[in-house]
Amino acid sequence: MDEKTLDGGAQVLSQFRGFIDGCSGRTKWASVNAVYHIEKAIEISAIDPMMAAFRAICAEEEAATALISSLKEQNYPGSSKLYFRHHAHKHAVILFVGTVTQWFGNRKAQAGDNFGKHRIFFDQVDGRVGLHLGLQLGNSDMQVQPTPPLHIIMKGERTLAEEFQDEMKVLLGYEKISEIRTLIEQRANLRNTILYATPKGMPKAAGNVNSFIENQIGIVNSLFTALALIDPWRAPKYPNSGIVTVSIEVFSALMERVTKD
Repeated sequence: MDEKTLDGGAQVLSQFRGFIDGCSGRTKWASVNAVYHIEKAIEISAIDPMMAAFRAICAEEEAATALISSLKEQNYPGSSKLYFRHHAHKHAVILFVGTVTQWFGNRKAQAGDNFGKHRIFFDQVDGRVGLHLGLQLGNSDMQVQPTPPLHIIMKGERTLAEEFQDEMKVLLGYEKISEIRTLIEQRANLRNTILYATPKGMPKAAGNVNSFIENQIGIVNSLFTALALIDPWRAPKYPNSGIVTVSIEVFSALMERVTKD
């Protein structure tokens, strides 16, 4: 993977610039810094791959910080239990976002022919840029757009919260806490293996740094996507998104178990 490919990946993040400009406080500046870290990682990848990898890790942490900060700013229920200064929380966010994405894919498949293609696109939200979700109705030329995009309501014997919690626990491997803890710790400690010497010697570069940066760009893109689906849709005009509220509840319970001594 060459630098030109990395530059193309960085351009993917540039699509969020208009959205980020509409953010505020820590949410905005952590996002800006995430993009900056990626740009610097690409710039120094050939001359200092270790620091390039470190920059790319910092980009993920800042993108996760932006998402957590937004939830706190909006006073989402349970957001007080999210900690952007806790490395384990920041590195677990992308695992959780990926699992939520998998859950959405499962629900869409379960709907069968009721929904066709879906698309996520930028558009105005009360004078600022945000992401919208469009779900095609069957094979027609019509679509529905939940407002907010993640405010999906389910009718039936069980609530969305009950269905979501149960399936998320299965997808996350909720009962395999020791394995989840190990995975999160490995991701959180990666920065230390890059920065610090051990009794065995100095840290050394291993693997392809450009591939690593490309992967980190994908992670930041996913976190920004989640952020842009949530941050612009604020109370009191819009209700809290149901999926987001339940996600925080499941994530908080998971992290409490993971970080418990």
